[in-house]
Amino acid sequence: MNFNFFFNRAKNLILKPQEEWVRIEAETFSKKEIVKSYVVPFVILIAVCSIIGSSLLSIDSYSISIILTKVIVTAFLFIGGVYLSALIINELTTSFSIPRNTDATFKLVAYSFTSFFIAMCLVSLLPDLPVLVILGFHSVYLFWLGATTVLKVSEASKTGFVIVSFLIIIGIYAILSLIVGTIVAGMLYISSPL
Repeated sequence: MNFNFFFNRAKNLILKPQEEWVRIEAETFSKKEIVKSYVVPFVILIAVCSIIGSSLLSIDSYSISIILTKVIVTAFLFIGGVYLSALIINELTTSFSIPRNTDATFKLVAYSFTSFFIAMCLVSLLPDLPVLVILGFHSVYLFWLGATTVLKVSEASKTGFVIVSFLIIIGIYAILSLIVGTIVAGMLYISSPL
């Protein structure tokens, strides 16, 4: 993992997104390389923040097995969410007269999640302040900017495309979060004394 690439990409997407999307559009990284160099480091960072937040900073105390299970399941949630969102949004592109391009769509989804991943780090670190998830809505702006640069979405169809894509992503993460919540709640129930 190249920490400089990861840090600079995240920093530039937050501070200079327009310029960074131009760089991203020119890159030829595969989906696997994007996941390995960008999504997985965020997942690891979220996991570390979750362990710290759940064990040291939260009002509730959980066993290490519950914390680790939550971390592992959440890691699959984030990586699966990126893949599933990109897959469905790629199928949606033709409805907006955008040619299908799985690599470009994956780039757009994976990198636009930057603000959401940062917000999840903060929420994981400070689980008693879930309101911090609001910071993740900056990802919609990143998606908005990237849609034109990476997918060549026309200005006429951009608003509809971004709104529908955003609703798809919310739906996917709502379903996946429900699954994760059910697993964690089940573990809490099983581990609690009768």
